[in-house]
Amino acid sequence: MADEAIPKGKNVWLRAFYGFNPEEAGYIGFTHEADRETMFGKMQDGDLVLIYGAVGELTDDDMKRQALGFLEIELERCSDRDRMNQSSIDWKIEHEFENRWTYGIKVRRAWRVNNRVHIRNVAPEAYRQEHRFERTTKAILLTQEERMLALSHTVRQVNVYGEPPVTVESLAAGPMGELLKPSQGIPPSFGERQSVIEDGETKLYLMLFSEPAVYALGDQNKHAGQMLVKVGRSNDPKRRLGELNGGFPETAIFRWKLVQTLSAPDALTAHKWEDELKYNFAEQFCSQGGEFFTGKLTDIKSEFHDFCIRHTPKIRGAAGAAKGVRR
Repeated sequence: MADEAIPKGKNVWLRAFYGFNPEEAGYIGFTHEADRETMFGKMQDGDLVLIYGAVGELTDDDMKRQALGFLEIELERCSDRDRMNQSSIDWKIEHEFENRWTYGIKVRRAWRVNNRVHIRNVAPEAYRQEHRFERTTKAILLTQEERMLALSHTVRQVNVYGEPPVTVESLAAGPMGELLKPSQGIPPSFGERQSVIEDGETKLYLMLFSEPAVYALGDQNKHAGQMLVKVGRSNDPKRRLGELNGGFPETAIFRWKLVQTLSAPDALTAHKWEDELKYNFAEQFCSQGGEFFTGKLTDIKSEFHDFCIRHTPKIRGAAGAAKGVRR
């Protein structure tokens, strides 16, 4: 897979587990709180952890040393009991592991690797013997080459315990790198449900996080000089802005700001334009997943402005129309 085809915003880490069961345990656990805090300081929200089968008697033979799946973290601390179902709790008790992997970082999405592949063939540098302790107690960052190779593998999404369930029809499948590209908006639909959804003018919007990107995403070197923005569509961008800012404390020093909007005649047109805009942004800026991007603010505002100009209907002047000027 070509480098440019892979989203740039997510780090990929390597970690050994006895198995891969995010449906039963929606977290990454650490036995020592210091190890959890070390990784909490290194990781960014949305980073991926590639799980492989540990070499041990508790790992099924066909899983040992095999790439098993990816976990997408939410940079939030948790305890093991908060994110485990009863069968996982019982398994820990049965094996006298009550005091192991108790300090957690939440997982919000997960994907199982379709075809088994030896982890050495995916991450030869990270799998070197001298890294064994780090990748079994904390996690080790993949090199750029290893990351590209890891994200080329075909996966299928699975549910995560503690997160809202996703229907079978909505669970994504395909090459991991492709699934991480900017999300496509949900196509609008109309008609009678419990209420009637009416079509009409819909606006694309560009919103700006008021503080530098490093404030929200960490890693000064990676995000220095960049800003975080959100693009999307709504029939009422000001209301949407209020919803986003409503999740912050009133005393917070950061806010989302509405920078610019583009009116579309109807929701279907807005949906089409939104997907086009996201892919344009993904080519020029760094996708942070979904509707979020980072880059230089002047470049981002310029691209959105140019997009608006390209999609604004051209209106003929009266004199031009009288002379037969074509649109």
